[in-house]
Amino acid sequence: MKKLFTFNKKKETVEESSAKRSIMLRWAFANTVFCFITFTLFATLTYQLTISSFIKEEQQLLTRSMDSVEEVLEKADAPLNSSNLNTYIEATSKIQNGESEGMSLGSIIGTRKAFYIYDLNHKLLYSTNRHTFGFQNQANNEMKEIRGENPGYLVQRKIISKSTGQVVGYLQAFYDTTTYHRISNLLLIVLLILEIVALIVAQLIGYFMANYFMKPLEKLYQGMQEMANDPTNDFEPIEIQSGDEIEELAHVYNDMMLKMKAYLEQQNRFVSDVSHELRTPLAVLDGHINLLNRWGKNDPEVLDESLQASLDEVDRMKKMLEEMLALARLENVDLSSEELDCDVGKVCNRALKNFQLLHDDFEIVLDNRLIYPTHARISENHFEQGLRILLDNAAKYSPDDRKEIVITVSEDEQFVITSVSDKGIGISEEDINHLFERFFRADKARNREIGGTGLGLSILARLAENYQGEIEVNSELGLGSTFTLKFPKIK
Repeated sequence: MKKLFTFNKKKETVEESSAKRSIMLRWAFANTVFCFITFTLFATLTYQLTISSFIKEEQQLLTRSMDSVEEVLEKADAPLNSSNLNTYIEATSKIQNGESEGMSLGSIIGTRKAFYIYDLNHKLLYSTNRHTFGFQNQANNEMKEIRGENPGYLVQRKIISKSTGQVVGYLQAFYDTTTYHRISNLLLIVLLILEIVALIVAQLIGYFMANYFMKPLEKLYQGMQEMANDPTNDFEPIEIQSGDEIEELAHVYNDMMLKMKAYLEQQNRFVSDVSHELRTPLAVLDGHINLLNRWGKNDPEVLDESLQASLDEVDRMKKMLEEMLALARLENVDLSSEELDCDVGKVCNRALKNFQLLHDDFEIVLDNRLIYPTHARISENHFEQGLRILLDNAAKYSPDDRKEIVITVSEDEQFVITSVSDKGIGISEEDINHLFERFFRADKARNREIGGTGLGLSILARLAENYQGEIEVNSELGLGSTFTLKFPKIK
């Protein structure tokens, strides 16, 4: 049976869309559509209200004119005819014209209105206009719309004599809306032109406003694009001061990138440290194994010595890897966690007892100056880890004739203060400046004899940095050292 396995997985990338639409253009288009709908509704409402108000006003004027004419004609006590009509027409002209005399009814009412008077047989007796519509079979005072070449509104009513109460004739009035249609068409054209102008202005304003508001987002995009094109570049936070959600987005992005860069640096530093620091113990192991392989396995003394040295190097590598992992984990401390509450006095008592079990030849004293139980904003495990590092260092660098350690716990307004003092060999001023560097160890001549990896104080420095604390070192060669830890107090 033959089977072929192929492994040609391609690196996944995010493909850019071939069809890109600018948010700026979409924003401007949306603004234009909104303005178009708004202005159209406004123009339509304005047009309808203007036209309807105009028509209603003219209809009311026409009705009032008919009332004036009817007021005179209803004085007739006999049916209207061509003989008696002139008397009432002259009186009607005087009423319509006020104090003016000698004017016809047609010249008084104007060209847009026309009056027609019919007798009881529906025969036209009088007209103020050449164009007539004939007698209409419509309800009394019904406003009838006339379409065609002479558009307008036609009203017809009965003339009832005040003296007899009988119908003496019919009055018909017409209002010509030709001028109205011309004005309405002109108004419509003006509104359409204004709408087109408003759309162009809205498009331009929308584009420039979108361009103005999109500048911060464009700046954010360019910064992201630069990092995407070359992630190895040094990250520079994107400064945006727009006072809105885009500024908040930039803050989130900057925070994310800084954390990502820190994680990458941590990873690279871890790999670099491991490859560097494992080189020596691996070389020692390789030398002993080659020695045993060549001839040392036949010599019991050389065999024991090589095996013991190899075991020591394996233990040293194991401890170093554990401390390096602990240092790497300290990069990800969440300062907002509710678990960051440490009873310093209690932890110091526990650490003292554990230390005495391992170093019963040391005289260790706890000087607790806290009046009440005081808590620091740090994980109990991490505080105990830092205290244990200082105690281990004090034990390592204390001569056999000065095995004395003092732990002092106090507080001020801001910090809980823990000091570890010894009477060891002390640290030179030159070495103090490098104490918290990775793998640095003072008194290099005694490194093999004392043991350790040189990572303890680096871990302590990282603890102080992560928990916003401080470390103070006082030391004199040949007299001893005092390391002071300060962590924020929970009030």
